[in-house]
Amino acid sequence: MHILLLRHYSLVEGPSMRGFADLIAVGLRSRGHLVQELTAPVLLARLAIGHTPLAKHTPLAKHSPLVKWLGYLDRFVLFPPLLWLRALALPTASLCVFSDQALGPWIPLFKSRPHIVHCHDLLALEAAMHQQSFHQLGLTGQLFQCWIRHGFRQARCFLSVSQATRSALERQLQRQPLMSAVLYNPLPSHFSPLPQSEVAAAMARDLPALARHLFLLHIGRAWYKNRLGLLAIWEQLQILQSPVHIVLVGAADPAMREWISQRPELECRIHILDRASDSLLVVLYNQAAALLFPSHAEGFGWPILEALACGCPVVTTDAAPMTEVGGQAASYIPLCPPRLRDQPRWARLAAQQVQAVLQRSPAEKAEAMRQGFSQAHRFQYERWLDQLEAHYQRSLALQEKL
Repeated sequence: MHILLLRHYSLVEGPSMRGFADLIAVGLRSRGHLVQELTAPVLLARLAIGHTPLAKHTPLAKHSPLVKWLGYLDRFVLFPPLLWLRALALPTASLCVFSDQALGPWIPLFKSRPHIVHCHDLLALEAAMHQQSFHQLGLTGQLFQCWIRHGFRQARCFLSVSQATRSALERQLQRQPLMSAVLYNPLPSHFSPLPQSEVAAAMARDLPALARHLFLLHIGRAWYKNRLGLLAIWEQLQILQSPVHIVLVGAADPAMREWISQRPELECRIHILDRASDSLLVVLYNQAAALLFPSHAEGFGWPILEALACGCPVVTTDAAPMTEVGGQAASYIPLCPPRLRDQPRWARLAAQQVQAVLQRSPAEKAEAMRQGFSQAHRFQYERWLDQLEAHYQRSLALQEKL
C-alpha cells in the first residue's frame, strides 16, 4: 500500500500521539509499505520564537500566546492549500491516514480520496458540549472542538482505540460510516519485567529518596486523570495502614499544589516528577506496589497496560475503557461521584480496595502477576500490525468501489 500519514503539528504533538504515529510509520515500513508522513511546517510560529532555539517536541502551551495563535495560522491557513495540492498529486491506490480525529479541519480536503481516521478519545468534544461533569471549555475551545467535529463527520472510515471511544464517536456522527472498527493500542516491547538488581540500582541512582519506601504510582496530567481524587484515596490509605508514599509522573497543577500545601505533614511522602523517560517508567512500574489510576474517563489507558506488562498491580476505575484494557487482571473501584459531598465516602471505599491489593499474600501476588502478563500479551505489537494492515486494506477496498 501507499500510505499518506497525516500527523499533528510538531508543537502540539504530545508524547502519546507522537509515539502512536511512529508505531504506524515504522511498523508499516517494516512490512514493505510505502509510508509518507505529512504535517504543517512550523513557519510563522518559528518567526515569533525568534532566535530562541526551537526545542524538539516543545509543547505549544509552553510558548507565548502569540506563538500559540501563530501556530493556528500555520496549521489552518498556510497548510491547507499545500494539503489540497498534495491530495491532487496522490497516486490512485493511496490511502490517507489521519493519526487522530483532532485533525478534523484537514479531513474535508481528502473526503473524496480513500482515507481512514484514527480516533483516540472524544473527551474534549464532550466537555465542549457540557457532557463532562468534571471539565468545561471556554468559548474558543468549544468553537475549535465543533470545527474538529465538522471535519471528522465528513470521513467515511474510522478506527477507534476502544469500544468506549467507538461508542462516543458514533454518537457524534450524522451518518452511518462505511467502516467503524476497534483496534486496541499495542504494547511497546520495552515495557517488561526487569531483574530486581537492575531496578534497585536504578532507584538508588535516580530516585534515592524512594529506594527503601513502599509507594504507589500514577501517570498522567490531564484533567480526566482525576488526580485530586487520587490524592484523596491516598490520604485515606494513610489512615488504614503504615505510611505509603506516592509518585506522580506529570507536573502538579494549581489545585494539586493547594491540596498539598494544606497537608504539610504528608508532603514528604509525595514525589512529583514533571516527566520521566520510558526507561525510568519501566523501573517505576517494576518497583511500585501498585498503579493507582482512578480516571474519570480515558480514550484507552496506556498506563494500565504498561503496568500489567511490568508485573505491577493495577487499581483503576470500573468503567470502559479501563475495564477493556485491564480485563480480569486489574482491580476496580467505582467511578468518582460528581457531587463533592459524596466524594469522601468514595475515597474511603476506594482506599480499602487499594489496601486489599497491597495486603495480598505471596501466592495471590504471583497469580495476579500471571494474569497481568497474560492480559498484556493480548496487545502484542506484531498482532496489532496484522490487524492494522487488514483494516487499512478493507478501508481502501470499500472506498475504491464508490
